[in-house]
Amino acid sequence: MHKLYKILLLGLAAGILNTIPLVFLSTVWQPVTATLLHWLGLSIVIAYTRMPLESWATGMLIAALTSLPLSILLYPESIPGVLQSFGIALVLGGLLGYTSERLVQNQP
Repeated sequence: MHKLYKILLLGLAAGILNTIPLVFLSTVWQPVTATLLHWLGLSIVIAYTRMPLESWATGMLIAALTSLPLSILLYPESIPGVLQSFGIALVLGGLLGYTSERLVQNQP
């Protein structure tokens, strides 16, 4: 399987995990779609970014920097919602960085 397909599958998995709380909280489709597309694109960025950090730390940093504005847009009047979304982004970003290095980058 091509590396890009693996990366997109990892991003799809992370996006689905992040949209599960949104499905239960909201009935509109725009935030769910935006979050899913965000993780699809973010998986490519995390997988191909090289920083002088461990792969999981790189994933956490990139996910934190890109997810904070999205969290504020999704929960404009709820500070706990922003913190919850930001926390999920940190965990998923770290997992995405770790798994993308192990499953994708170290493969021939």
